[in-house]
Amino acid sequence: MNISDLFHVFIRWAHLISATAWVGGSIFWVLVLNPSVKHSEISFIKKLHTRLSTEFRGLVDTCIFVLLATGAIMTFNRLTPGDIGYQYALILGLKIAFVLGMFYMIRAKRHLNFISKANLAEHHGKPKSKRLTALLNGYNLVLVLGLLVYLLSDLLNLMYISTIS
Repeated sequence: MNISDLFHVFIRWAHLISATAWVGGSIFWVLVLNPSVKHSEISFIKKLHTRLSTEFRGLVDTCIFVLLATGAIMTFNRLTPGDIGYQYALILGLKIAFVLGMFYMIRAKRHLNFISKANLAEHHGKPKSKRLTALLNGYNLVLVLGLLVYLLSDLLNLMYISTIS
């Protein structure tokens, strides 16, 4: 194993850690924290939620930076030999589109506080179609896209391994 291989191992590790922190934090946020806060009347809990939101925002910003940098390096490394098929490029393009959608939702909508509005909204008494729309708004949609990106990443890795073998 040479220095280049070690560099690419580190890049892949940093990419995976950042993705895991963001998506894992999102799972906790959507499935544990928001439901707990939504049903709480205690002002301390609401203040804590606001502080946690600020801290999580910092983590997400760091993850976005690391994911962009390491993702660019990994993409360049995989595409430059030229032996990757069009299926790989198609799935990679879909993954990048999902990621860009996630980045857009986080960055462009943040000033509107869309995360807390979408997740703290009351869903009871609404028709099923409106409840589904509310579930797929805001941070919930970021989480769904993040999980799809994980799936596409695994598929890309399998395709890459089968191509080089």
